[in-house]
Amino acid sequence: MSTPGKNHTAPTLCVNWPRFGPYHLARLKATHKEAHEQGAQLVALETARNDTTYEWDVIDEEVTFKREVALGNQAYEHVQPRTIHRAITERLDAIQPDGVAISSYSTPDARACLSWCKRNNRVAILMTETKEDDIARVKWREAIKATIVNMYDAALVGGTPHQAYLEKLGFPSSHIFQGCDAVDNTYFEEQAIHWRSLYEKASHLPGLDVRSPFFLASNRFIQRKNLDGLIKAYHAYRNQSANPWRLLLLGDGPDRPALEGLIDALQVEGVVFCGFQQIQHLPAYYAYAGAFVHPALNDQWGLVVNEAMAAGLPVIVSNRAGCAQDLVSHGENGYLFDPQNLDELSQWLSVLSSPDTNRLAMSQASERIIRQWSPDTFAKNMWKAFEKGSSRSGRSLPAQRALVWGIQRLSRRVHSFHSVRD
Repeated sequence: MSTPGKNHTAPTLCVNWPRFGPYHLARLKATHKEAHEQGAQLVALETARNDTTYEWDVIDEEVTFKREVALGNQAYEHVQPRTIHRAITERLDAIQPDGVAISSYSTPDARACLSWCKRNNRVAILMTETKEDDIARVKWREAIKATIVNMYDAALVGGTPHQAYLEKLGFPSSHIFQGCDAVDNTYFEEQAIHWRSLYEKASHLPGLDVRSPFFLASNRFIQRKNLDGLIKAYHAYRNQSANPWRLLLLGDGPDRPALEGLIDALQVEGVVFCGFQQIQHLPAYYAYAGAFVHPALNDQWGLVVNEAMAAGLPVIVSNRAGCAQDLVSHGENGYLFDPQNLDELSQWLSVLSSPDTNRLAMSQASERIIRQWSPDTFAKNMWKAFEKGSSRSGRSLPAQRALVWGIQRLSRRVHSFHSVRD
């Protein structure tokens, strides 16, 4: 698939995200392996090494693929969109890839990647986890979005609802592939097994100093994650349960004071705030949890559910989470619920913690289901998108390019045209 006039024979795929976290590196390693088997090269392009949204440590581990950073150690959100556009364009000019896998369609680095591909007749692959019910849709905005989205040549999406939304925007189903949202399943599986035999070494972690069953939730503490709803449902569950499990909350964020105030007002016992934990400590929590709960009012996917299932946990997941349709088989590996129906959530907490529930069978079902959603799946479908997209590369009208240029000129912040905030 090499482009005429280029000075290398092996095709080069560049994959761009605003910042690399543990999830991204796992996918990139698998993609590098797949590219090598296909006689191709991978270049991973990170826009910035820091951001103000997530608290991941900067990952400096050695990798076997080429890794580049456009903006160095600057925080992504603090950089002007024009500066991002210029830095990304300069890096792509130097890399000269045959195709670029682009995270989203609404950020300045995504627009820069797309513009570069259109200008240079290279394959543009959209990576997206947007679904129709993320927000209330406005007709004229959807028309603009459809115009931009259809400039891409292929797409790698989260799962079923994300593909359906892209198809509704007019994207051809033959050029859409699933599996964009994956974590390092092997890491979470093996590390959970490891920690289960080392309780004494995990007991210093918040919430693990007491060895009793617990539900686990892991989120940023923001309104759409519905943690106040979870606390209310948990309160009702405790009031009707003879031997209630505890509730451990991993994460942090602006809503924490309000959540602590709610617990005090309701006088809820058994809730433990464990703070934000880096990836090396997460498996210890999964190892000792009885089940995982994801109560989001809206979530484009929910990678924490992947982690929990890889570690062998039954799950209780909001039907508004993007992963729900593909990862949760109701009654088999867990339960789905309406996040605005707290009685329903309370009911499933009671059912899952009951001694009559076969949690071992649910655990095994979670492990079986999540094997289909791995970094290897991401890599294989990324390559399929790269190959399939070559048949559509080079398409775009001056009006489409002008639209992208105009949005870029109007953008004042990195999230100016980003509908769902993290």
